[in-house]
Amino acid sequence: MSFDYASKWGVLFNGDKLSLDNILSFARQAEDAGAESIWAAELWRDAFVPLTAIASVVKRVRLGTAVAHFARPPMLTELGAMSLAEYTQGRFILGLGTAPKEWNEKWHGLEYRKPVTRMREYVECIRTMWTGSPTRAANYSGEFYQLRDYRRLTEPRYSSVPIYLAAVLPRMIQLAGSLADGIILNVLNTPRYFSDVVHPNLKKGLSAGKYSQGYVAQENFEICAVKCCAVNSDPQQARALARHAVAFYATLPYFDIILDPMGFRQAKLKIRDAMARNDVPAMLGAVTDDMVEALVLAGTVDDVRRQLRAFDGLFDTLLLLSPSFAADAEEVRENNAAMIAAFAE
Repeated sequence: MSFDYASKWGVLFNGDKLSLDNILSFARQAEDAGAESIWAAELWRDAFVPLTAIASVVKRVRLGTAVAHFARPPMLTELGAMSLAEYTQGRFILGLGTAPKEWNEKWHGLEYRKPVTRMREYVECIRTMWTGSPTRAANYSGEFYQLRDYRRLTEPRYSSVPIYLAAVLPRMIQLAGSLADGIILNVLNTPRYFSDVVHPNLKKGLSAGKYSQGYVAQENFEICAVKCCAVNSDPQQARALARHAVAFYATLPYFDIILDPMGFRQAKLKIRDAMARNDVPAMLGAVTDDMVEALVLAGTVDDVRRQLRAFDGLFDTLLLLSPSFAADAEEVRENNAAMIAAFAE
């Protein structure tokens, strides 16, 4: 079955409701079905350990973090990235993201200010560290990160690793275009958002193309789009599951740039009010049919095909993610299997 919206598709596992054994099994299924990449998110689990386990059971696909958070110190990120690059024989992509303000401040104790500046320095610092060796010190000086006399105790197997940035808002999209090898557009997105926000800001970033480290974004810059996907022969069941994804992600303020122009502001506020009361049924009940149709992929295989046609030419690589928030574990497992089967070549 071919989908002509993009030349590549992959699967993103967030680990919610799935055991590591489940993830490894689905990773093998995805590769056998023709997936070109497999990714691991960071929240329910860390990003690096599950991805290493996945790398042990697949042989051809690219593997990436989608995404590792910048709350981790740069040194630990660069060491983990180089280890995975070596283990995967160069098939690893380091996807980085900020994570929401509340998560940084409440869970990491990290002051969340000037996230675009911090991310730029984070990437520059990691790339600077990769230039270090036992005989060559690496140094970096920024507002957020200071690196002095860093000497890698072993030469890295690879001189660099592709870095992709997760982005939703204009300035981070611009940063990705100017600094990174690719971009990962987050879970809720629409064709209008790609046309009005993503592409104009990517163009600005790509036209800049240089920062203090002298790095120039590659010409083959990759645009990846995460899409929550629920597939079922009964379209109503698929859309009911998809509501779980919309309810969870609509609580994050940076998605306002997508939700509000589509007329979903009032529904969004109802969802957030219900979340503040820990009322999950009310969160799900506040998700409208129009939100499901506009923001995610849901329904039969034919429905998903129709929904994807609206994105033709807007991105390069599709990253499929199963809804899971407040869903039954068996339903999540069944949907992962159905989602992968629906895209099998």
